[in-house]
Amino acid sequence: MLAVGLQAAGVEAAGAPVAEAPFGLAWASKTDMPRPTLMDQEANVTAMIYFRGHPPATGTDTQEVVLDVCRDEGLQRVIWFSQILSVPERVDLYEQLLANGARGHGASRPGPYPRSVIWPTGVLLGVRDSPGRGEQIVMVSEGDGFSRCSDRHREEAGHSAVDHVAELFQPLASRPPRIRSQAPASLPNPSQR
Repeated sequence: MLAVGLQAAGVEAAGAPVAEAPFGLAWASKTDMPRPTLMDQEANVTAMIYFRGHPPATGTDTQEVVLDVCRDEGLQRVIWFSQILSVPERVDLYEQLLANGARGHGASRPGPYPRSVIWPTGVLLGVRDSPGRGEQIVMVSEGDGFSRCSDRHREEAGHSAVDHVAELFQPLASRPPRIRSQAPASLPNPSQR
């Protein structure tokens, strides 16, 4: 079963309700995350990157998961990347994700990027090209404190943290290297650890 970024609420910690983030994580957490494969920091945001086979990037269709942890707000964004897919594979998986999203979030509307949709809860589902290799599905979920984090990121880095997701949907050649998803052949193989 594919676990992707669909939000749910309800977990209680220290007497206050805490929203559950994808993969059983808690929004605003700064410590309760698996050890990442790689980390990248820019201003107030640390990207914790998990390659296929390293929790939480363990679903059969998963290539990579990125957790954006904000210095003050904790976990505020989860980005899920599918494996590179052929068009027929992408169509099948995308339809499954759309149906699951509709059950959990209601009707979607066109998203801000080509070939993307967004649900009322703010969960974004989109497709990006990987020229010469296929297509990749990207799902993005954000916590309630993301806008504060993004505003602070603009103050410290000179651009909004929202810009990082926009870059994911640019043509591959124009994507900055810091967000370029790894090619499947270059990913660490968990059986070779």
